[in-house]
Amino acid sequence: MRDFSLRFAILGLVGVLSAPAFAGDEATPAAEGTYSATLAEDFFQEEDFSLDGIHATRAITFTRPKNWLLTADPVVRVAFEHSAALLPARSHLTISVNDRAVGTVALTAENASDGEVVVRLPRSLLQDYNVLKFDVVQHYTDDCEDPFDAALWTRVRSVTAIDFKYRRLPVQAELLNWPYPLVDKLGYGATEVTLVTPGGPSKDTVDALGLVGFALGRLADYRDVETAAPVATAAEATTPALLIGTVAEVPEALTLAGVESLAEDEGLVALVPNPADPTLAVLIVTGGGPEGLRKAAQALSGQDRYQVLSGSVSRVSSVAPANPPPTRQNPLPAPPAARFAMKDLGMSGQTVHGYYSAMTRIPLQLEGDALAQPGGGTVRVDYGYSAQLDSRLSTMEVRLGGLTLRSVPLDKVAGEAQASVSVPLPADLVQPASNLDIVFHLFPRDYDQCERVADKQIWGTVYPTTSLDVPRDHVAEMPDLGLLRYGNWPFTAAPGGGGTVVVLPDNPDGRAESAGFALATRFGKLSVAPAPDLALLRAVDANLTDGADKHFVVLVDGSSNSFYEGLARDQVLSLTGGPERLLANGKELLLRASVGTAYGTIEEAISPANRARAVLVLRALREDGLAQLVEQVTDLGKVKTLEGNVAILGPDLDVSTLDVASRQRWGSLPVGTAATREIQRNWWVLGAMVIGGVFLLTGIVRMFAQVRRTDRD
Repeated sequence: MRDFSLRFAILGLVGVLSAPAFAGDEATPAAEGTYSATLAEDFFQEEDFSLDGIHATRAITFTRPKNWLLTADPVVRVAFEHSAALLPARSHLTISVNDRAVGTVALTAENASDGEVVVRLPRSLLQDYNVLKFDVVQHYTDDCEDPFDAALWTRVRSVTAIDFKYRRLPVQAELLNWPYPLVDKLGYGATEVTLVTPGGPSKDTVDALGLVGFALGRLADYRDVETAAPVATAAEATTPALLIGTVAEVPEALTLAGVESLAEDEGLVALVPNPADPTLAVLIVTGGGPEGLRKAAQALSGQDRYQVLSGSVSRVSSVAPANPPPTRQNPLPAPPAARFAMKDLGMSGQTVHGYYSAMTRIPLQLEGDALAQPGGGTVRVDYGYSAQLDSRLSTMEVRLGGLTLRSVPLDKVAGEAQASVSVPLPADLVQPASNLDIVFHLFPRDYDQCERVADKQIWGTVYPTTSLDVPRDHVAEMPDLGLLRYGNWPFTAAPGGGGTVVVLPDNPDGRAESAGFALATRFGKLSVAPAPDLALLRAVDANLTDGADKHFVVLVDGSSNSFYEGLARDQVLSLTGGPERLLANGKELLLRASVGTAYGTIEEAISPANRARAVLVLRALREDGLAQLVEQVTDLGKVKTLEGNVAILGPDLDVSTLDVASRQRWGSLPVGTAATREIQRNWWVLGAMVIGGVFLLTGIVRMFAQVRRTDRD
């Protein structure tokens, strides 16, 4: 049980105001809507999945959002196709929810290519977490049949969706439930928030934006956090809203919270319904002055701090700085050590059953500059399997990057509870992002194709003690936008790799604040360090020399940004200017041109204050362009289109890349490793040297023999 007395001592005095946060006109009706949750977008099933064999099952878990009142029974629309060889009288697809069948469709010639079945899911069967199951029974003959025949298949398409009709419930404003209702762990889609800001934030407000954004990114877990266009008042927001700033900057905060005043050094955290729409929450982080604002932000963003806050409004008189909430990534990136276990990635063991058992996937998320040493690595798979397997056919397959490395026979009739096998991992296949897959091929003993044989009693298990040994060096050629695909490396690297400073314009408007907040949430989600080093600063408060050990992300719009102007003046960047553009490679001017339309750019450069640190510049040349540029570098699907050192986003957000900067190496290879790699790349030179050495040695021997014969004569 947590020691609440200690946490109250750390937090200081927290006053909870239990009175209603807002008293006004009668609440407006709750918003109604329809949401379609698809396998591809909401259940991470981006590809169609296949149900193979005589009997196959696939299940997904879906939720009922906490703030939804369902106004009708949800409907699941299953899009499918199947083998034309199936017998309609004996083949069917059944849909069930929470182990209750709700619909069945025969697999006929009419629905073989574009089949669809629409099934109602009774609300009385639904809970917070629910299991939707797809079961098929498939036969291609009335006689003896092979359960592994290629004709036995049904494919469920990723456009399959569950349609919900709902009405949002009024917000239950309770800080004890934070991050709900901004983040509903039962919800669908990204968490969307709106900043309420007049623009022109102070240094302390920008700092508070970074603290709260980073913590929210971690608390949102696997869900993305998106920012809508900023607004001037909470009533204009159509999503949950955030008011962050001193009472002088956001005077609406006290009115919404129902508080008359705050002392200069007093902070306030409040969670209240939006007066314009009580189904939407407003989060308020404010203070009587800069010191009070800092206390409020630290209280909300610090682990073992925000759990103490309760009620709708809490005053904070003192608080000690703390680390943010721990990362919720699962699986985790590989730790820095060469040797680590599956459980070190936050993964538990996995047991699979039956002929068509699912594979166990272990994602290898290494550092962006990771380079496997020439000897590669090793995986030791700890596994077990059931008795009564056909030892001639049953195997366990180990794959890396889609390529099979080894197939291990499962040949013990009594099965094995604890077995291990070590498999080498070729260095060329060990990439910063790759997948290690372990696949069981299970066949029962004494199989007779004319008799029905159950397959659920046969199983294989991969234990969490399964370990990998991946010795790696750390070398990268920078600048390289392509390395951002590895979890936004190096800007989300461990603190030892340099913290990151996000630089906003000198006097940021609401759009720039939202862009900085969005970056903070993304870095919070991707960084796994217990004590990460991230700061948001205005350009007038940022200094390259003071931050020589930092990476920088610079947000540039049409307003003044003295930090960016200094980089351009010192010729750190390759592409500068607006309609009048200059392109250089650091040594000479490559192009001067007046362009018809100046589009947004993304550029990475080496920091002039530290050759082992990077600067990433996102430059928008239209008012709403920063949000698109931030999305381009934070969406791990879109970021894969980046390469080189400069990217230009066109009118349809198409990306054009350039590679004109002179690259330099970060890190170094040990002498032995460098020599080995050189020999591997130039093996013919070694061969030529060996052959030459043989001829040389032969010549020396012959010469020596000739001299001896001459001496004897």
